[in-house]
Amino acid sequence: MKKNFFQLILFMLVLTMASTVFAAKATPDQQRAELNEMSGKVLERMYQKYPSAQEAVQDAYAYCTISAASVKWGFWGDDHGRGVAVNNHTGERIYVKMKEVSLGINFGAKEYDLLFIIANKTAWDKLVSGKINFGSETSADATDGVNGVTYAGATITAEGVQVYQLDKKGLAVEATFKGGRISPYRTLN
Repeated sequence: MKKNFFQLILFMLVLTMASTVFAAKATPDQQRAELNEMSGKVLERMYQKYPSAQEAVQDAYAYCTISAASVKWGFWGDDHGRGVAVNNHTGERIYVKMKEVSLGINFGAKEYDLLFIIANKTAWDKLVSGKINFGSETSADATDGVNGVTYAGATITAEGVQVYQLDKKGLAVEATFKGGRISPYRTLN
């Protein structure tokens, strides 16, 4: 079993590096098309797992989908992902990347999807300027205390922002302090 787990971690590392290399060789138009397709798949999976997510997306000022991967080992962890932020009021699409680091007890590797629900223009402006910083926690229900809206399965990550998370594959055990940031892709926007 220990050998299989190490093989899984090695596979995830190789997959992560390979996806970075292949993404770098694609043209900006190809990368945008790939991210738009990925965004649709993230929404489908979220709507199946969290039915309240569909209403949340429709009612939100904006939303952001990210497909991410993490590798956790010893006292550090590294998560990264890419995605699309969509402003429901203007139709604007911003292509984004996510980076999260963790310190504490970490072990494992996994792939997961994130759906950020952005409640207002202030939160949208922070997201598209790269000023959204967040920490991680778990919760069954969340409300931001300002908008009075609660979506089952969502967690508050920053002022005006809630997130749904759906693990796709892998296993990670962690007891950590985390911090992350979402910022726009300069080459795709």
